[in-house]
Amino acid sequence: MVVDVSNSPSFEDAAVMKFFKTSTHNLLTAEVAARVQHHVAVSVVGTGRLLGSGYLRAKFAQEKLIKESSIPFSIVQATQFFEFLTNIADAATHGTAVRVPPVHVQPIAADDVARAVAKIATGSPLNDTVEIGGPEPFYLDGLLQRVLGARNDPREVIADAHARYFGTELKERSLLPGDEAELGEIRFDDWLGRTARPIPNSNVQPAAADVRTGRSQLKENEFRIGEVPPGSVLLVDDCSVFNIDGSFCATQAMCTHKQGPLSEGSLDGTTVTCPLHGAQFNVWTGAVLRGPAKDPLKTYRVIVDGEVGRVDVPLAHAVQGD
Repeated sequence: MVVDVSNSPSFEDAAVMKFFKTSTHNLLTAEVAARVQHHVAVSVVGTGRLLGSGYLRAKFAQEKLIKESSIPFSIVQATQFFEFLTNIADAATHGTAVRVPPVHVQPIAADDVARAVAKIATGSPLNDTVEIGGPEPFYLDGLLQRVLGARNDPREVIADAHARYFGTELKERSLLPGDEAELGEIRFDDWLGRTARPIPNSNVQPAAADVRTGRSQLKENEFRIGEVPPGSVLLVDDCSVFNIDGSFCATQAMCTHKQGPLSEGSLDGTTVTCPLHGAQFNVWTGAVLRGPAKDPLKTYRVIVDGEVGRVDVPLAHAVQGD
């Protein structure tokens, strides 16, 4: 039995096609001579329908060679690995912005991929293709912003309907596995909590650190104006405070869908994007602008007195922990 998880060192169209055709041909030829009884290959969900991508065309060619060989086979098509999300962001980076299409993804942890491949490899050949994916779907832009934010990466992720994904145009569900896919067990939050390593920010000035240490002198729901530059968001107790062109507003701290931390999300004008599943809200009104969230955010008035701001949370909300 042979398991092929090799990958091309270059994603350039001609180079990646040459790699997968040559390496797969060489492997299959050697396997015939060695009388291998099972060839297992890891591929990518969507190879047959996303041929506008040079990389996915090459993976499709690899699958075709495997199916046409005389060796019994199993092809495991996986969704994007959690571990490769920063690579996706790097490939979509233009200047300081990461531009990706507003599509759904259902990524999977590499550990879950390994378990699925091991199970298939030690069983009888399927002579077919199976799909595997993660346990939960996300919007790609919100997911990448969450990954970068956990590493203190300053790049902004922008949902751009015209952006391409490794050279190809996508529909909203192009990257999702089918209904029969086998799903992994590791959830994104659990994986991120174990693996995130913040990138040290060498640009932080001592003065900024002094402002943070002064928070102990503030009262509940108060913050210093200097902590929230225009176009940014700050977590203040149980609220998220937004600075929209010098005007302040506040909402509940967590998304109404799956309790994603809005203070870690991206702010574009008056729209905040939840970093967990990509739900979007108007920060002034709390209205849902994009799912999967259905319920609006609670919103609160912000009172500014000199250099200190205060979120005016109604007493009933504060008592209930809202």
